[in-house]
Amino acid sequence: MGKQGSLPWDIREDWNYFMETTKDGVLIMGRRCYEDFEGFAKTRKVIALSKDKSIEFPHAIKASSLQDGLAIAQKMNKAIWICGGREIYEEALPLADELYLTSIEGNFDGDIKFPQWEEHFPKEISRHSVEAGGYKLHFSIYGK
Repeated sequence: MGKQGSLPWDIREDWNYFMETTKDGVLIMGRRCYEDFEGFAKTRKVIALSKDKSIEFPHAIKASSLQDGLAIAQKMNKAIWICGGREIYEEALPLADELYLTSIEGNFDGDIKFPQWEEHFPKEISRHSVEAGGYKLHFSIYGK
């Protein structure tokens, strides 16, 4: 899922799906994810998480925890999207209503893997697949 704070692949269709799906919502992400996303944060509602009081996020609202970020996001009355990293995903899985998961058929070198999610989201609601960048991608939505 990740390599040195970024995605270990560059597949336009995957990125476009993420950007289109989340465009009208509030994105909650950790510091490293924000650093990778910062150029796009200018046109989105973003809440970036960090406990470090000296860190500032020029294009995001700062929160010190997922719970604080969720409280801020709920007041915006928009869909809330958890965008990583791993620890934030682990904390959010029991709280989320749905899981949007992209599976890519291929081998990638990474140092972080997405946490175990199956017990939280056993029902596949929808799936569509595409061929892109030499890979087969499966865009799935899972529910509880």
